[in-house]
Amino acid sequence: MTPFQAALVLVTAAIGIGAVQPGLARDLRAVRERDDLYVLPPPSILRAATLGHRAAAADILWSNVVVQYGEHIAEKRPFPDLPKYLDAILAIEPGYLPLYRYCDAFFVFSYPKGNEQDARLARHYLERGTRERPLDAEMWFRYGRFLGAMGPSFLASKEEKEQWRIDGRTAMKRAIELGLDAGAIAPHY
Repeated sequence: MTPFQAALVLVTAAIGIGAVQPGLARDLRAVRERDDLYVLPPPSILRAATLGHRAAAADILWSNVVVQYGEHIAEKRPFPDLPKYLDAILAIEPGYLPLYRYCDAFFVFSYPKGNEQDARLARHYLERGTRERPLDAEMWFRYGRFLGAMGPSFLASKEEKEQWRIDGRTAMKRAIELGLDAGAIAPHY
């Protein structure tokens, strides 16, 4: 190829790009991200896929969840795959404390506004935390605090709200029995 031919190819390419680019840019601005792509294998396979590096894999997945949660909030989009990610983490590390510390907030302070189903999901994960960490006073405290204070505000039934508050008091009693150190927990809030 001669220098003239190379220059001709470059000029033609530049003109082509200049003609196509504005339309593509308009289309790109018009397209909104609709759904996320969840690419992890089922939790039963995921644990084996870590090849024994479960703590590191759980940390990586957790950091991904935190970033995605922030992106979804910033972009005002729901995060429907949150339970899938949490289940994946718990398949790897069933007692993963960071998940239990923040799962309630991730569900009820989501976009759009948290609802009754979100409160029930938060309760489900916190209950699992008490089963996985039965002697952890902080876990029982978080569970009791959610049931006694935050969770009921998302419920419609007065009877169910009262039952959650009763369950919350019971969980708080358990935290105290386990030696709850309120001073050690307070900085996490």
